[in-house]
Amino acid sequence: MSMSRRGFLRGAAAGAAACALPLRLDAEDAYGGFKMGLQTYTLRDFNFDQTLGHLKDLGLKYGQFFSKQLPITDDKAKIDEAKEKMKAAGVQILSWGVQGFTRNVDNTKKAFEFAKAMGFAVYSANPSADSFESLATLTKEYGIKIAIHNHGPEDKTYGHLELVQKAVEKWPVEIGSCVDTGHVLRIGEDPIQWIKALGPRVHDVHLKDFSGPKGEDEKVLGQGKLDVLGVLKALREAKFSGILALEYEKNGPKLMDDVKECLAAVREAAQKL
Repeated sequence: MSMSRRGFLRGAAAGAAACALPLRLDAEDAYGGFKMGLQTYTLRDFNFDQTLGHLKDLGLKYGQFFSKQLPITDDKAKIDEAKEKMKAAGVQILSWGVQGFTRNVDNTKKAFEFAKAMGFAVYSANPSADSFESLATLTKEYGIKIAIHNHGPEDKTYGHLELVQKAVEKWPVEIGSCVDTGHVLRIGEDPIQWIKALGPRVHDVHLKDFSGPKGEDEKVLGQGKLDVLGVLKALREAKFSGILALEYEKNGPKLMDDVKECLAAVREAAQKL
């Protein structure tokens, strides 16, 4: 009787664990295995501490920070303080940007030293043509990737897919692309084609959605021209492992509600993968 009772309890416990496991995994994998985060330019009206609070409230563990909230520095005390705050908030920095790079090697090394100290491995970047040689050397030395960011029709250097491809083709794969889906839509191209064409060079993604004849009207994800599910499928096929960073530029009183709606659209698409 005693053994039977112990066996029953063990079986009940195992059954409960089996029932609980899918729920736990679903909670951890709500975004289809992607490292869903935020480009913190979205929260540009907030300081670093407030931004960490919002990320925590949104349930996001990853961030791509920019200069206003987390400026590049070689001050160890400031770097350690920022890292402690991120650790307390449960937030990990995966990338930083958008950062300009020029032929000034000293400035470039300072940026790479900052990345190494902070512990992130990708710069969303706007490099000048004469910076690539030093970037190719430093990406190897530091293990930091460069992801060229496209900025839409105003961007005559990297605005179109063929321009990005031409810029990176002769350089190591560590020099690649940050595909901003919204700006791709604004020039009338397809973000899915960008991802497929650039493949292993896609190191960073900014998720945005636009509509309108010229893509001039920013929308909540899935309410414009962006095929959210198609983008996720293309990223999975490309074995993308970087941050999937929501960037919502329309600032206003409904900002946080819109951000939550965008994240819900990604979760809904991820469930269909």
